[in-house]
Amino acid sequence: MLGIRAIMNSSMEQVMNFKTGCCYRLFDMNLEIHLENKGSKPVVVSGYFDLEGERGVKRVETLFPPGPHKIEPGDFMAVYCMMDENLWTASRTLIFYDQEGNRYLYRTGAGQKPFQT
Repeated sequence: MLGIRAIMNSSMEQVMNFKTGCCYRLFDMNLEIHLENKGSKPVVVSGYFDLEGERGVKRVETLFPPGPHKIEPGDFMAVYCMMDENLWTASRTLIFYDQEGNRYLYRTGAGQKPFQT
């Protein structure tokens, strides 16, 4: 099982820019997504996610770091991307996929709790 938590308007862009100094810059990274493997076997998640909502389905493939990502049982990782706030507000569900075809859902929007999977 993969736990997902999304933080819109995260301050990670400033933190990453500070840590990387003058060489490598990440601009407009305003969505931070935490992924936690709550299962008993490794999960390999895709390097993208889908947003479902009022505007249909929008695939987001601009994650940093790019995937796929192998997450061991009990491990945690964070990925970041630029997200249009209007698109985020109009969405209802964020969906990650693993290599086995499983879908992991997170209910988007302020104050929403994640799906129990």
